Amino acid sequence: MKKTVTVYGATGVAGSACVDEMLDQGLFNVQVLLRQGQDRDRSTLGARGDSDKQALYARWRERGVKLIEADVASHASLIPALRGTDYLVSCAPYAATESQYALIYAAREAGVERFVPSEYGFIYEWEQFWPNDTEHRAMARQKAFIRRVIELAGLDYTIIPAGLWIEYYMLEPVAVMGDGNTRMAWSSGHDVGRIIPHVLAHPASRNAVCPVAATTYCTWNELLEARERILGRTVERHYLGAEQWLAAYAAQPPGPIKTVMAIGVAATQCPEGMPLWANWNGLHLPEFKGTPLDELFPGYIEPFVAAMGASLKI
Repeated sequence: MKKTVTVYGATGVAGSACVDEMLDQGLFNVQVLLRQGQDRDRSTLGARGDSDKQALYARWRERGVKLIEADVASHASLIPALRGTDYLVSCAPYAATESQYALIYAAREAGVERFVPSEYGFIYEWEQFWPNDTEHRAMARQKAFIRRVIELAGLDYTIIPAGLWIEYYMLEPVAVMGDGNTRMAWSSGHDVGRIIPHVLAHPASRNAVCPVAATTYCTWNELLEARERILGRTVERHYLGAEQWLAAYAAQPPGPIKTVMAIGVAATQCPEGMPLWANWNGLHLPEFKGTPLDELFPGYIEPFVAAMGASLKI
């Protein structure tokens, strides 16, 4: 008998890819939890327009997806909405991390079996103990606390750290973390969404941290060399060590660039034996393939970088 999976935050890049992959996979009954009323969309990448959302909902309905509306800040609304859900997958954006507390309580009351929190970056269980108090470490501490809340609620969990999201690190000059020779987990937002159902379906994912490289597992230098080959030009870059990242972070005014710099601080301060990323899928999901870089860079990364640069006036 198929498990029923409900996805929260399904209109974002990762969330929509997760729903589509589940439908293609055919292993789960799929539901989407929609925010009721005027609750604000706090998507990291900017919210979809209403017409785009309606087109997405119509396409999903045609494929058998059940759409459920609820006030996501109200347990009285969430509990009945979540009844019948086996696995609840959260794709809440960075800015809405705290919205998951209400989901966890309602999931427990509704009889949900497993909760997948929105932790698709570093291994926050370790990063929370890093020496410097950056905004990203503060977020890591909150994400790690959410795991404690899930355990307190008596729910199973699957945590899927996905390393660095490529699209956020390609603005030129590219700021490379360290000497560029350490292998890292790289994921695009779309591939993060695609890999979630595959991890969830694997028996080793129950009550486990499953750090994936949804797109590729390679060094900074290898990734940038591939980008140069695809674009046919040199990609400007700077190599920054831990002290340089920390100094740059301290000097940067609040905003999205400072957030990215905080991630650079975390990555370059990584102590031996406590990496913030891994390639779980290389061992457990060898059949899963991320989007080929020859398709990903021209089709998604470069347009994303151009739009991000324009919005930041870089």
